[in-house]
Amino acid sequence: MNGSEWRLLVVDDNEDNRYTLTRRLQREGYTNLTIAEDGQQALDLLAAQPFDLVLLDVMMPGLNGYDVLQRVRSDERLRHIPVIMISALDEIESVIRCIELGAEDYLSKPFNPVLLRARVGASLEKKTLRDEMIRNVQRMERELDKAREIQLSMVPREFPVTTTELPVEVFAVLEPARQTGGDLYDCFWIAPGQLCLAVGDVSDKGASAALFMVRTKAVLRVIATTLTQSGLVPVATELMLRLNEELYKDNAHAMFVTLILCIVDARSGHVEWCNAGHAAPYIIAPGGKASEVAFGHSFPVGVRSKLVCASNASDLAPGECLFLYTDGVTEAANESDALFGDERLAAALRMVAGHSPRDIVNAVQRDVRSFAGSAAQSDDIAALACRWRV
Repeated sequence: MNGSEWRLLVVDDNEDNRYTLTRRLQREGYTNLTIAEDGQQALDLLAAQPFDLVLLDVMMPGLNGYDVLQRVRSDERLRHIPVIMISALDEIESVIRCIELGAEDYLSKPFNPVLLRARVGASLEKKTLRDEMIRNVQRMERELDKAREIQLSMVPREFPVTTTELPVEVFAVLEPARQTGGDLYDCFWIAPGQLCLAVGDVSDKGASAALFMVRTKAVLRVIATTLTQSGLVPVATELMLRLNEELYKDNAHAMFVTLILCIVDARSGHVEWCNAGHAAPYIIAPGGKASEVAFGHSFPVGVRSKLVCASNASDLAPGECLFLYTDGVTEAANESDALFGDERLAAALRMVAGHSPRDIVNAVQRDVRSFAGSAAQSDDIAALACRWRV
């Protein structure tokens, strides 16, 4: 931008000072000048139109320069406008106070033309860089918001319809801590009457975790489809081992995912489990009991070329519900850095035993949010519930 394009606001209660300063600025090519004769008029002008720089006198009746500067810096719309304080005072205390209040720079009267040119130019250059940074941040936030929408659209939003022949009911949620995250869930028919459920937690957070999450989910479905088309009945352990082989390949950044896989026979209630380093799931009985499903220790998927993963099998009684989740639930922190923890989770599940999967997942969400209070969400959260024979 050339000098005539910059919008400068000159604030001074003394007419001679205003004239002198505006004349010097015009000689430097700054012709787009607006004048304010006191602090209140300056604030009114700042609220009404955009400016690129304010040259603000310190000593004025009514609202002095310190007061105006404080109000500008406390206003979210104005705080990024650079302000150069101008005063006949040359005491170091005045300079320090102005800088502490957020002034960009300080000039003493009478004006030194060289200093005026240098400090106005430097302040406007900083504003140019700051504005460009803000635009880049806003553009990045828009892109990340879009990426979040795309990521959330990649996990199922519609779940199996409960029928007499296939009496299962499923509900799940995904809440990234940032715009994008690495938690995942999936729910799909892997074979007639066989429902595959998966919940996982990718190492790290943000865009890299989101990409690995997408890769994990896509590879899992491809493996399941390939096995089914080959005439094989996929089992959880076989799915996990093949998934590990694929994710271990070309994994230069050593990403990994903790993952639990369940294959639920919707006709009999039989569940085959496979756990790769993930939090133990729960079985919630209608009578109010919530029990963890015990597994042995396993490494996450993608860490080693050969995976040995813990597996188990269970038979669901009518009305029992599986609950799978990521550690963003139990590790949610409140303002005092206390964690939600396993005991609170178990208590929350007992309170909604016998309820629908949607009610169970929503109740856990509410309890976690209530516990965290005003503390920011520090980790992604995924939760899935599946009930057999409603």
